[in-house]
Amino acid sequence: MIPLLSMRMFGINIEEKLKSRKLIESLFFDSNGFLHYPFKINYKTFQQTEDIDFPAKFTVSVSKKRFKRAVDRNNIKRKIREAFRKNKYMLYENLKKSGLKINFIIIYISSENLDYVTIEKELVQMLIKLNEHLNKQNG
Repeated sequence: MIPLLSMRMFGINIEEKLKSRKLIESLFFDSNGFLHYPFKINYKTFQQTEDIDFPAKFTVSVSKKRFKRAVDRNNIKRKIREAFRKNKYMLYENLKKSGLKINFIIIYISSENLDYVTIEKELVQMLIKLNEHLNKQNG
């Protein structure tokens, strides 16, 4: 049986959700980013001032132009959040070592609704690429 405290680490905490409209807009105008199909990612890094449990805040965006129905957009966002939830430890380990905080947005750019396995596989590759970008920027 997994202790309650460690179970909460596998969920997505409220502190990990990027909700501020001002911060989200800043990710579109003055941030770093890269493309890893089927995602585009924009991110901003900050130095950690104190030790925190959740050094990353993120949000997910799916184009209304490509997916007219809200059901389809929500389904894709749900798959992306679940894939991130299961694999966020890869990013968190690197952030804790480097002493950085990050805000980022994952933008889904594919025009088809991919299955969960494909989304998870590509998201893991994107997290590896993000870690490489952070290591270059920091060191």
